[in-house]
Amino acid sequence: MKPFLASFFVFLLLAPLAVSASFLPNDSYYGNQWYLTRIKAPAAWEKINSSPNITVAVIDAGVEIDHPDLRDNIWINRQEIPNNQIDDDHNGFIDDVSGWDFVQNLPDPSPKFDEGWTESGVSHGTMVAGIMAAVGNNYKGISGVTWKAKIMPLRALNDKGEGHIGAVVRAIDYAVHNGADIINLSFVGFNYSQALQDAIQRAYDAGVIVVAAAGNEQQDGEAYNTDKTPIYPACYDGKNGENMVIGVAATDALDQKTDFSSYGFKCIDLTAPGVSFYSTITHGGNPNDPDKYYDGFWSGTSMAAAVISGSLALIAEANPQLRPAEIVKILLQTTDNISRLNPNYLGQLGSGRVNLERAVTVAQEGLYSHLARLMISPATTTASSSLEIRDKSGVILDAWPLSEAAGGIFAAGDVDGNGEDEIISAAPAGQEPYVSIYGPDGTLRGKFLVYERNFKGGFSLAVADVNDDGLAEIVVGAGAGGGPHVRIFDHKGLLKGQFFAFAKNFRGGVNVAAGNIDGQGAAEIIAVPGQGGAPEVKIFDRRGHLQGQFFAFEKNFKGGLQVAVANVDGRSDRYKDEIIIAPGFGREPWLKIFSNKGELKKTFMAYGRNWQGGFSVAAGDLDNDGRADIVVGAKPGATPHVRVFSGKGDLLESFYAFPESFSGGVNVGVVNFIN
Repeated sequence: MKPFLASFFVFLLLAPLAVSASFLPNDSYYGNQWYLTRIKAPAAWEKINSSPNITVAVIDAGVEIDHPDLRDNIWINRQEIPNNQIDDDHNGFIDDVSGWDFVQNLPDPSPKFDEGWTESGVSHGTMVAGIMAAVGNNYKGISGVTWKAKIMPLRALNDKGEGHIGAVVRAIDYAVHNGADIINLSFVGFNYSQALQDAIQRAYDAGVIVVAAAGNEQQDGEAYNTDKTPIYPACYDGKNGENMVIGVAATDALDQKTDFSSYGFKCIDLTAPGVSFYSTITHGGNPNDPDKYYDGFWSGTSMAAAVISGSLALIAEANPQLRPAEIVKILLQTTDNISRLNPNYLGQLGSGRVNLERAVTVAQEGLYSHLARLMISPATTTASSSLEIRDKSGVILDAWPLSEAAGGIFAAGDVDGNGEDEIISAAPAGQEPYVSIYGPDGTLRGKFLVYERNFKGGFSLAVADVNDDGLAEIVVGAGAGGGPHVRIFDHKGLLKGQFFAFAKNFRGGVNVAAGNIDGQGAAEIIAVPGQGGAPEVKIFDRRGHLQGQFFAFEKNFKGGLQVAVANVDGRSDRYKDEIIIAPGFGREPWLKIFSNKGELKKTFMAYGRNWQGGFSVAAGDLDNDGRADIVVGAKPGATPHVRVFSGKGDLLESFYAFPESFSGGVNVGVVNFIN
């Protein structure tokens, strides 16, 4: 197989730019990092400077994992026990605590100084890692674009900067399977590889953002036009035009395209500075001064790609609710227009030069564009007949008369595509099975029957986009006395689908929730039984096809379950919502959080051990940190106690929804209002 070459370097020496007053780190060589001011990093750092929850895989010629400016940011595989010669996490790699060397098949991803090593080759990956995420503000060395991130070093190129596509493919798959959010590919080649295309497709499908250098190669003194000479991996796109790789060209201190950087209408998504970089190097990598840990001045699209990977990490951290496509969209839509400075390359340098300040500002504005509020109502009709909108500490902000919805449950979502949540109510048991749709001001916008008029057993309710059309659908599950019938409607009452979640003769009722638990496309529907059914959790698509199932408690527990779905841990498992389960009558109030595979992620007591009457559960991001909080309300028989927890089980708020003497139960929900 032909070697897959790393980008060549162009050496330039520029005087560092003057730095304007802003958030400046104390790193000793920060003055050499002119490019950080060019992309407005200091201004961005006033808003956010670190991305500790983001993992960036550096697939390169190795990274010195013990470098003093990198070691605190090196990814650690917590499931692996070091040096025990056992594959503890069963991922196919023994002792891969800090990544893997796919060149020599070893657990140490550092450069090896093998015979024939070159200065640029042995330090390339270490330089890239430093530009991206060297520890910032630590009184030493340099500052990364992000001051803290999880650098996953994967060595796929040798100490000359050469390698084979097979090693790159294995490294990409490793990064995907072991939790990378971003993959940096600062190398290029000219030969198309179906295997590499397929690996990048797998990464894209898994929600991993791939960044690649546009290439420094020059032909007869001219940089390559990627429209005529595709450069890989930057030019790998999906079969249907999906932008699977963020291709990065290089600009200089004047925002002009460098002589060496590739360009083109295709493959190039944006630019970043790519000249005169002073960065971390592998110790021993400078033949003239082997004790050096830092050196310069390096140039190349490899450096520009690293700037973009670090920028993406900060954008992602700034708003944990953003999906990969949204993160990339913000990156590309917030660039500075440099067309005037590059008249010979109009439209051939992507959307412009990265502007980090603008990007993180837009990301954070999205996080605060909505305010989540509690919906509190009595579970019976004997208390105040109103739906109360409250903040997370229980302060009443608004109240609406419930009329025929008294005692019913509520959910919320944007069912008509107007950008704001509607509040959906379900008629309680004893009344005709109407769904009512309210605007955020409490005005009734519509109502319709979801079951036959003579069925008065009540029903459960969920709101989510289950067919990936951009509008939330209304999902209902028949209450006790009816079959386990799940039905899906649009906001006009048009039936979009239906199925039975359990055996048709089961009459204990079915409780439903919906959310994007696999991190891909449409939301899934989660169904759990009411009283009398085994504690089985079933996952369906909108057509009623079973996607998975598991037991939340021991099989002989028949007290029924309550369910909610929300992303309680942000981006840590690639945007997937979790399944939140609460037991019904007859069991200690253990709240359990599961993955879409049925793996128990967290469990904690929602109330005191003696309370075994069950509780309602809902979830939403009540403090705008990008992670959903969990809200519980005691069922009838207890004081009207509402509690709010983080996804880690930390108690955040606790209050009584009604007078302490009221024991009719509390229904809880969460709604998002436009801020």
